[in-house]
Amino acid sequence: MAIFKVSARDGSVSLVIRARCISCARQIAVQRSPSTEVRLWRDPEKSTVTLLENPEQYGYLREGRQGFIERIQHG
Repeated sequence: MAIFKVSARDGSVSLVIRARCISCARQIAVQRSPSTEVRLWRDPEKSTVTLLENPEQYGYLREGRQGFIERIQHG
């Protein structure tokens, strides 16, 4: 399964998510985040989704269930 990094465009926070597709990654971000961040993850104007090409180099495994892996606070 693919590993995605869902990031706030303002650089404040990123989520690492294992999902089947970009929309699935956004949906997991919405479901696993505080209610104050729901709009952030749903809105492509406020957040981006990037496929991690080689997730193993960052310590993430492709095998496993779809879901939230890590939250990274920046700054």
